[in-house]
Amino acid sequence: MSSWTALRSLAQAASVHVGNRCMIQQQQRLICSLTPVGSSLLVSRVPLLHQQRFAARKGTRERKVKQKVKAEIAKKEEFVPYKVKLAKLHVPEGPRRIVEKNKPEVVDDVFVTKHFMTRAISLADAVQFHRETNHPSVYDSPEALITMKVELNMQLEKKNRYLDNFSRILLLPHSFEYQPVRKVLAFCKTQETQEDATKAGANAVGGLDLVKRIQSGEVPLADYDYFVAHTNMMSEVLPLRGLLKRKLPNVKNGSVGVDMPKMIRLFSKGIEFASTKDAYELDYGLVQVPFGRLTMPMEELEANFSTILKDIESCRARTSGSFITRCYVLSPPSPEYFVVKTEAYIKKKAEDTSSSSSSDDDSDNEKADEEEEQNTSRARVAKQ
Repeated sequence: MSSWTALRSLAQAASVHVGNRCMIQQQQRLICSLTPVGSSLLVSRVPLLHQQRFAARKGTRERKVKQKVKAEIAKKEEFVPYKVKLAKLHVPEGPRRIVEKNKPEVVDDVFVTKHFMTRAISLADAVQFHRETNHPSVYDSPEALITMKVELNMQLEKKNRYLDNFSRILLLPHSFEYQPVRKVLAFCKTQETQEDATKAGANAVGGLDLVKRIQSGEVPLADYDYFVAHTNMMSEVLPLRGLLKRKLPNVKNGSVGVDMPKMIRLFSKGIEFASTKDAYELDYGLVQVPFGRLTMPMEELEANFSTILKDIESCRARTSGSFITRCYVLSPPSPEYFVVKTEAYIKKKAEDTSSSSSSDDDSDNEKADEEEEQNTSRARVAKQ
């Protein structure tokens, strides 16, 4: 027999021996699992092969832990649209509202503005400065519009609650050339109210017949900017809700009432303005509206300025502080702007509220005195 055949036979015998041993071990495990503990049927166990297990290296453990943490962080990140990412890239630097802290008060007439607190001036001085700047020898715009830029505090008393944007239309006491006269359509039932509306400047007046003409398409609604209605015409106007939509007359915006000439003048010649809230500073609101021209007398400019300020103040809600924080007066093309004092124009409302509260206190005191007198008289009667 050659050496190669001998080696081959030995290898086959060893493999058969190992296979038989593995089968015996599996049978022993099966029997041990089926038989109860302490049974006499247990077969003596053959010692199993020892398996050595070693712990992973420290570096491997740290790397796996880091991979798990990264996977968790990636799962927590929410999807952000591409437009939102672009908007975040163009976030303006610094707050919109100018906050002045740790600056000294102005003492002299000439000073560097960036090193001192801003000094508020009167409206008359601001108008005079703009008249000098827009003089024919400087910017050559003596009839330029003069505009007020009012900063608002939109923060409410409750946290994370802010005032919504509002839009107003106001009839100023002194009109000026700013925008073309708007077209108004009036719904009136009686002949007298129709004549009054026509004299006030309404472009179209009618009752139920006008409503039917609008429904049939004879009257184009795009030719009119506003629609007003008398209170006795609301039942006839309601079927036009689908056609007029937001332009439907309603009591909230003042387009429904009894005084037709007043409503027509308001919506045809009134000045429109609205507040805009900042997208990043939710407590910052801004109203920008012109209130006259530089050629107008100072009394008329001041009357228009006061009327707009009081109307803006009437839109305030329960804010944590003052509603109107600052007011600028500017007159393009001049780049100058001046901070104007507003306390004199809003102070009257505060005085009215304080006087009403004091009168309420006086009435309460009078009632208390009367009650005390009644109680004393009752006590005297009881003693008698």
